[in-house]
This record gives sequence, structure tokens and C-alpha cells, in this order.
Amino acid sequence: MSSIEYYPGYSQTQVGMNLTWQVIASITQANPMVVTIENNSNYNPGMMVTFNIPPSFGMQQLKGRVIQVINVSGTEVTCNVNSTNFNSFAYPSPIPSSFTQPTIIPYSSGPYLPPLPLPFGNQDSFEGAIYNGGEI
Repeated sequence: MSSIEYYPGYSQTQVGMNLTWQVIASITQANPMVVTIENNSNYNPGMMVTFNIPPSFGMQQLKGRVIQVINVSGTEVTCNVNSTNFNSFAYPSPIPSSFTQPTIIPYSSGPYLPPLPLPFGNQDSFEGAIYNGGEI
């Protein structure tokens, strides 16, 4: 996965709001592991997640692993993994001016982006020809 993904026609803010990935604030070294994210999510118990954690944040044992969510409470996501022997997770100090944020990502999910609006209110499209009787 690339650290930066571009979607033509969308601002990066809009893309970030539509994606189901969440920025990680902290990860416990516990059994079960608890991941604190920056915002409430639409994650559900039973779903599978994976992690994108740059090396400077630590806890590289999560890289490439697919893990099941067992509980979600506000911004805390409890995962079915024993992380007691993992390296610690921490934000580097000082934080570089340009860095990739550590994220938790639903496994096998892609971004949801609403369709771009057509420039003339759906009239120069196949759908416009059907719904508008071919009229402009």
C-alpha cells in the first residue's frame, strides 16, 4: 500500500473523511491489544483489520498481520491479539515535518467515494438522455 493515494477530482480532506481507515493515537502492550484512534469509527466486532505503521512509530510486529476486532467503544478498538511482547508504539520526538500517519485499516476494504457531480446537472450523460428524454 502506498502511503499517499490520490483520487482525481477530490480534495485530500474529502478523501480522508470517506475512507474507512483511522489514524492511531496509541496502542497498548496488552492481551487483548487496545488501539486508540483519533475519531469514532464505524468499526464493528468481528471485522478484520490490518495496520500501516511507519517504522519510526515502533510496533512493527503488526505490519502485514490481519487481526480481528473483538470490541469497539468510542475511540477504543480492542483487537484479538496478544501484544505484551511487541515493541512499544510511540510517536517519534520530534515529529518530522512530513510523515505518514500510523493507521488502522479494515482488511479488504477500499475507499468509498461518492460519484463526482456532472457539470450540467446530469444532462450530458447517458442517464440524462434517459431521464430527460434526450432534452438539454
